[in-house]
Amino acid sequence: MARPAAGISIRQRTVVPSLGGDVRMPLYRRLSQAFAGRIAAGDWKPGDGLPAETEIAKSYNIAPGTVRRALDDLASSGLIERKHGLGTFVRRPNFDNAMLRFFRFRDASGAAVLPESRIIGRTLMPAPPEVAARLQLAEPTVLRLTRHRHWDGAVRLIEDIYLPVASFGPLLTAREDEIGPLLYPAYERLCGQIVYAIEEEIAMAEASMHDAGQLALAAGDLVVTVERIARDATGKPIEWRISRGEARRFRYRLTSGTEIRAGLR
Repeated sequence: MARPAAGISIRQRTVVPSLGGDVRMPLYRRLSQAFAGRIAAGDWKPGDGLPAETEIAKSYNIAPGTVRRALDDLASSGLIERKHGLGTFVRRPNFDNAMLRFFRFRDASGAAVLPESRIIGRTLMPAPPEVAARLQLAEPTVLRLTRHRHWDGAVRLIEDIYLPVASFGPLLTAREDEIGPLLYPAYERLCGQIVYAIEEEIAMAEASMHDAGQLALAAGDLVVTVERIARDATGKPIEWRISRGEARRFRYRLTSGTEIRAGLR
């Protein structure tokens, strides 16, 4: 068995994973960003368990307390969750039907119903300046999906969805049944892209002639517009969505309080 070169110990030959990021940042923050990058890249998928704190500390040659702070950072941002007695796991976000927080669709009995979803357009187009800015695009082309949500035989919501082509190209040729009624599961299944956070801005305006025609509204009727930026685990924007629906159907409900939150876990 060959001996180590003179002056070099076996311990010195151990490969320690490097941390990126700004060296002026605290070490725990750089570690949390590195882990967020691995989650965004799919190295760790929702439901996967993370290594134990002691194992991470040994691997990166850093103090266990630093690892704990990094994991606290990831937990507070919603990327991971700790399960008592089991370990730490990548959290699976769920924004399915989040738009229905704002618009009420009910059947004759008053029960909430899920509108039917139809993608009516998929095109590659030059990225308008506003789209490029929202998605922080360097590429000149963007993928645009146009989706309608139907209820009771009529279009109730119109959505224009803009996506970076490099990450979402498979959606161009996927069959509609492959995509399914919910987009975020399709993003993960077909493109390996997972939405971990969303930001929404709500406004009210008169319907455009096109939207009024699609939504069977009269001239001058109001629509509610919901603009959404969806982000991956690193905070990078991966979707900009603009949804419009009849203002008379708009509802907004906010629930808060520790007792209620505890009941919803």
